[in-house]
Amino acid sequence: MSRIEPARWIPVGVLGRPKGLQGAIWLRPFNEDIAALRVGLTVRLKREGLGEKVLSIATLSEDGKGITVTFSGERTREAAEALVLAEVSVRRSDLAPLAEGEFYHCDMPGAPVHDRSGALVGEVVEVIAYPSVDAVVVRTPKGDREVPMTETFVVSVDTEAGVVLADGALDDEA
Repeated sequence: MSRIEPARWIPVGVLGRPKGLQGAIWLRPFNEDIAALRVGLTVRLKREGLGEKVLSIATLSEDGKGITVTFSGERTREAAEALVLAEVSVRRSDLAPLAEGEFYHCDMPGAPVHDRSGALVGEVVEVIAYPSVDAVVVRTPKGDREVPMTETFVVSVDTEAGVVLADGALDDEA
């Protein structure tokens, strides 16, 4: 049975300030790859004070300054102003398909973590994207440990089978 929930909302960005008078608003994506975003896509907007809104993208444009979007039914500057700082999420099923060996960070929490011999040593709590390297946070009986996702520490990653760590990856001095 798969741990990946296709209907789960995955945050992909946050809305900035309005642009112009026709409801356009700047979108600051969390990742430079915005392939999941397209005209007609249903997204969830969420922010304290706004609650949640599920809207469709009416327009999406990218220029040298960034990305702007408009949403169906929200085509005034006032409507756009009400959306400032809202988190934009897409359904997991709307993310681009992956090539073999690739994975999305959002699919990793809950994955089992094994040592090279196959013994269960923990569970993935989260994946952190640092500027220099991604790291997987592993919950172990001794507490949470952050492990750099490099060949030195991680032997393999599979969203279903789990993560296999190199010998010593969870040692205190690692």
